[in-house]
Amino acid sequence: MLKDNLTDKFYSFDASLLPDGGYTIKVVASDAPSHSPDQALTAEKESLRFEVDTTPPQIENLSASADNGKIHVTFRAVDSFSNIKRAEYSVDAGEWQFVEPVGQLSDSKTESYDFRVTVPVAKPSAVITKDTAGQLEHVVVVRAYDRYDNMNSAKTVIRGK
Repeated sequence: MLKDNLTDKFYSFDASLLPDGGYTIKVVASDAPSHSPDQALTAEKESLRFEVDTTPPQIENLSASADNGKIHVTFRAVDSFSNIKRAEYSVDAGEWQFVEPVGQLSDSKTESYDFRVTVPVAKPSAVITKDTAGQLEHVVVVRAYDRYDNMNSAKTVIRGK
């Protein structure tokens, strides 16, 4: 029971407090407060089933390496309740780019990603990050969305060649 003995004409609640899953809502209405017990009427209505999913997918095994002017990135996106909808990546705070899963179709709760991108060429006005040994570094950020647009991201730093 979410609430009992309401007198307001509406009721709202924070669905993010519910565990992920399928739900129905039953509303029971009665005019008992304004009628005698023998004349009171009660009616009820149950909603269709709906899904609550507020947990974002997890990003696992994110790995990136630089080789011959390319960055090789691999990771897995896993969601415990709904299918993975899409994934994107960004290198050195650049534009977000869509990436397809290994099977080229996002249709399950676990998707694997394996792709290569060209190492960005630094513009003269760009901030170039170097590690303590003076080698260039690249930041790779990935993000994954589930069917209900819950999003999670992860990053890794690699040395450029």
